[in-house]
Amino acid sequence: MDTSQVWDYIFVGGGLAGSVVAHRLHQFDPSLKILVVEAGPDANNRDDIAWVTSTNLIGGEFDWKDKSVSQSHLDGRKVNLPGGKALGGGTVINSGGWTRGHKFDYDLWGSLTNDPRWSYAGQLPFMRKTEKFWNDTINPNQHGHDGPISIQSAASTNRKFPLRDYALKAWAELGIEALPDMDANAGNPLGVGELQENRINGKRQIAAAAYPLDGVTVMTDTLVEKVLIENAASDEDGVGLAAVGIRLANGTELRGREIIVAAGAVRTPQVLMLSGVGPEAELRKFGIPVLVDNPDVGRNLADHGLFFHAWKLKNPAAGWAIGSPNPLFKEPQYGWGAPFDLIVSSDIDKKGLAAAIAEDEGVAPDPSTHPLLANERTFVEHVFMYAGAADGSLVSFGAVNMLSTATGLVKLASANINEAPLVDPNLLGTAVDRYVAREAVRMQIKFAESNAMSEILDGETGAPGFDGVLSTHSTDEYIDARIRARLGTCYHPMGTAAMGKVVDNNLKVKGVKHLRVVDASIFPVVITGHIQVAMYALAEQAAEIIHADRGTSA
Repeated sequence: MDTSQVWDYIFVGGGLAGSVVAHRLHQFDPSLKILVVEAGPDANNRDDIAWVTSTNLIGGEFDWKDKSVSQSHLDGRKVNLPGGKALGGGTVINSGGWTRGHKFDYDLWGSLTNDPRWSYAGQLPFMRKTEKFWNDTINPNQHGHDGPISIQSAASTNRKFPLRDYALKAWAELGIEALPDMDANAGNPLGVGELQENRINGKRQIAAAAYPLDGVTVMTDTLVEKVLIENAASDEDGVGLAAVGIRLANGTELRGREIIVAAGAVRTPQVLMLSGVGPEAELRKFGIPVLVDNPDVGRNLADHGLFFHAWKLKNPAAGWAIGSPNPLFKEPQYGWGAPFDLIVSSDIDKKGLAAAIAEDEGVAPDPSTHPLLANERTFVEHVFMYAGAADGSLVSFGAVNMLSTATGLVKLASANINEAPLVDPNLLGTAVDRYVAREAVRMQIKFAESNAMSEILDGETGAPGFDGVLSTHSTDEYIDARIRARLGTCYHPMGTAAMGKVVDNNLKVKGVKHLRVVDASIFPVVITGHIQVAMYALAEQAAEIIHADRGTSA
């Protein structure tokens, strides 16, 4: 590559956000010289990642295979932190779940930044711009129908699971009713919705394929060591530093007029710190010159905790679950998506929640003003899967802590970009998170032991190292211990370069001109959805913001 070339934009990372923004900038102005540098390969045409049943996904060759540091609230365990390492990033290995989260999350984002562009109403046009929704009559003001990302449902793919009606009745027994049109992506997901997935007849959609990079120069299998930042003391706005390029891990330096870091919530803070932007003490520890002392780089890490448990079927031969002899599951469409059809979101009992908040904050909260109490919030996502064993003898549950209140951090392990950073998601690090996890499991136990399920399920399977099983008689202590032994993450890290703290409302890194961040690290609040939806909307809006800044001081 010609190292004398000066690029208009250099992207550090060609994941979801990098692919979308680079594609749109080229579309807006094909004369732009755009370079995308991606640590992983191009996997767009790989058949071994295309389907739900593919085996080269999490843990495969396109996964960074990161692990957390020991988690003090998980009996000292280290948990897996998968992340996509390929063009398209996480869209290469994720499960394809398509959930936006609650309108409240985005409105809180807009309120914190005092910027309506980041509210739900401000981001909705970009959510719609992304989508090609399967149905044009369900909430047409909420969904797009001409976007590059096709959205399917169990119904649209003709997957009719035998347990669906029983599940709906069981949730109704618990007071959780079906949402209007079964649409959990219309601003308020609290209730029972139809599972939505970004697939085309079951086939994975990779961001770098849906937003093709034709006309953009792409370097794959190439690691960026740092952003090159130099003095720009003549700036009329008083900012004395400017990004002027990047240095690759092999020492090659490339120059650019604007650098956009899109390396994800784990590696974006690593790149910023190695570039001299971050907590002073952390940088000095590794001999990195401190250009911008910002203690918030790497902090505010949040993720969604996930706990699985399995239940036995009284009569597996009845054909309730995938793996059973039921000929229905031999039909091809049952391999086109996840082995469930309902996505259920719930709030949490406010009395117990208030006690947990008081434990965390040291003072009794005001239920009329505390943000976790004064409004309905999406604390839990419940997944009831019609699968759990190869022979069809089990079904399983996933309980997801969607509104984690504990925050963790990303720190440097060394000054070497080839060494993964230290990641501490601080899972279950607050009394609130521990209470929510326990209550979520209790709700799922009630579901499993409901009247609707009484003739179908035959008790929980238990877990290695534990006497007894989960039931309505389980103590808090037993449930807590089970959760500590098994809880992992949903692989939704966010917040480590938060808007308002590390970047401004236009995604510009504070203290450095010509440097932006566009990925989930900029989320200033926890998004209670599968974050690819919020990521696509962020990237679509970011492209417009960046393009509008052309010709002005960036």
